[in-house]
Amino acid sequence: MHNNHLVVEDCKIATIQDIGRYGFEKYGVTINGAMDMYAYMFGNKILQNSINEPSIEIMIFNFSMQTSIEIAICITGAPADVFIDNKQVGMWKEQIIPAGSKLHIKNINRGLRTYIAFKGGLDIPTTLGSASLDLVTKFGESINKGQKLMFKNPSTKNKEDNVLKTLKKPDYGSPWNIRITSGPDFKHFQEESKTFLNSTYEISSETNHIGIRLNGPPIINDDFQEVLSRGVAIGAVQIVPNGQPIILHRGRTLTAGYPIIFTVASIDLDLLGQVRPGDKVTFTHIPIEEAESLYLKHFNQIY
Repeated sequence: MHNNHLVVEDCKIATIQDIGRYGFEKYGVTINGAMDMYAYMFGNKILQNSINEPSIEIMIFNFSMQTSIEIAICITGAPADVFIDNKQVGMWKEQIIPAGSKLHIKNINRGLRTYIAFKGGLDIPTTLGSASLDLVTKFGESINKGQKLMFKNPSTKNKEDNVLKTLKKPDYGSPWNIRITSGPDFKHFQEESKTFLNSTYEISSETNHIGIRLNGPPIINDDFQEVLSRGVAIGAVQIVPNGQPIILHRGRTLTAGYPIIFTVASIDLDLLGQVRPGDKVTFTHIPIEEAESLYLKHFNQIY
């Protein structure tokens, strides 16, 4: 049993992620979790795991590992060159790694994050019900070169499931078009919002899992009074005093005192989790009812 493990051989930036840490925001603990939730869930769905089995989230740089046993995996997210030993293999479908073989992931592109799901899951300790990394509270863990990770219920056997054949993989790459709905302060920025919707913004280098900063035409309303601090949703598009928009993501702060003119539709939060500094992004305004319908249609095939 103790031989059921993998060893990380090459790693720059990688973490353990799952669906996040729910139910503790009233204590100041953010949700976090996989930045591209759809890609993360897709891998577990293909392997017929629980939807919340922890996966490895790799960001930008190459990654390699060796497994001590034969194991089924699924790699999703940003396109990359994937090799099992010296054989290139595909993404978004089950692959078998033989015992003693090495997995190499190289050249992540048209996105920022690539995911590895493991059949039967990884044996990862949880804090408040989640294994996800939270850099503020220091819950969860980053993955380091030389680290050993244990498998929980390793397997290579899947039952036939016709639903898996209909799952759709996302289209990644700049320029990104992101759908948004009206935010709580939209009515005070209706004229200024036209600038936002008719402009192309560039992703700032000062971007992370907490907030995605945009460089482009400023959104300024000198008549608007600063709001009191209040709870903010994942995907909130807030306008800071210099007029530059910031989109809050899964590691967001729980309160903020800046106006929120839009909120990203949940269906496109995962695409925002894949943007890279320098990428271009445009926005399309849709009704809340349409955003709800798109989300349910998109995620019902995963749940």
